[in-house]
Amino acid sequence: MTSVAEVRLALEQSCELLRDAYRSVREAQSALDEAVDLLADAGANHPEPLVPDGFAKARERFADELDLIVRSLDLVQRLAVEL
Repeated sequence: MTSVAEVRLALEQSCELLRDAYRSVREAQSALDEAVDLLADAGANHPEPLVPDGFAKARERFADELDLIVRSLDLVQRLAVEL
């Protein structure tokens, strides 16, 4: 049988992993933003845009992914408090 202490530990580990995921997504977001800016600058005088369409879509999705991580972290933290 699993003890409450073991469940709390698992929840704490989950929280840490979610925090790590949040930081990683933010870093990826910053790196993509930088790449898009560099490509946009490099393509200023180019007849066709150098920034792939998928990059714009990816930039839009970051907010949703970050929100999902934050909401998940909140739920896990609330569950840990309720134990």
